[in-house]
Amino acid sequence: MLGLYASRWKLPKRLFKGPSYVGLDGKSLSWEVDEDKVNLRMQTYLMFPRKTVLDLFAGKGYLSWLYAKHGCEKLICVEKSEKYFKVLKENLSEFEGKCEIEFYNMDNLEFLEKNLSRDEPITHVDFDAYGSPAKQVKKFFENYQPKSFLLCFLTDGLIYNFRRLSNLNLREYYLQDFMVKHGKCRSIQHLGEYCQKIQENFMNIVAMTHNLQSYPIYFKINSRKTASYSCYLFLPKIVGNVDFKRYVGLKTVEPFPEKGKMVVEDG
Repeated sequence: MLGLYASRWKLPKRLFKGPSYVGLDGKSLSWEVDEDKVNLRMQTYLMFPRKTVLDLFAGKGYLSWLYAKHGCEKLICVEKSEKYFKVLKENLSEFEGKCEIEFYNMDNLEFLEKNLSRDEPITHVDFDAYGSPAKQVKKFFENYQPKSFLLCFLTDGLIYNFRRLSNLNLREYYLQDFMVKHGKCRSIQHLGEYCQKIQENFMNIVAMTHNLQSYPIYFKINSRKTASYSCYLFLPKIVGNVDFKRYVGLKTVEPFPEKGKMVVEDG
């Protein structure tokens, strides 16, 4: 944890109080926040304006706290566990009056089906799941159509938990069976180099299904080789560079202005 406090994105120590997280095997997790995950998310988060964040796996509020601290206009936090939800609200209480925050103590799939507003101007959505976030990604886009840019942060642990979850129907998550030999999936050691491409193909199919375009921003395997961190930029179908800049809120310059004039527009 010392490495995290040395990071540019510092979290107050009180955020580490409260109940311990429980892993898939029912045991407490010894590592709660990965420095790479925090740094990659926050560097990308600050690149784009107009921040309305949907945090579907808010937990105790590690990432939500940073989103609220660094320019978030509205934060929507969804957490199923009652004990983590209580700590989440306590950790974000300091932003009352500074950032609009909505809390939902419910399952994220239920939230996406019943409570997600199609008119909410979401710019960032955080899919930070144990296992695969693929179901949440599909459900999200079934119920929400971005009108401007949308950044999707993903923490995907299914592929690297493959040795424990080898009985799962991987086609249900990623639309393919990875590598199959004699009716059985091959070892996890054979999948590492394909992880990025498998996920990118999945996100591209999701985008095409909903008349969007997706662009991978980053992809990294954590140091323990238990999860991958990635981010994708989703945009409505666009024509050219000027449209791209308008969607993401960047300033655009007229390519051929009248003589003696330089025309600059706000995105």
